[in-house]
Amino acid sequence: MAKDSDIRSRMNRMEEIIDQLDADEVSLDEGSELYEEGQELLTEIRERLHEGQGEVIEIE
Repeated sequence: MAKDSDIRSRMNRMEEIIDQLDADEVSLDEGSELYEEGQELLTEIRERLHEGQGEVIEIE
């Protein structure tokens, strides 16, 4: 089963990355690293949600 806290922590990090990229205050290299980290997080989130096999979980 997908753990709510695992998904929540990854979603929080995704929000931080998006905020950093939206602020336009990162270099191209930093932006590229943040993008890669975000892609990895999205993959992990999708995998964890898939592990839930259709179980409903609540994310605040």
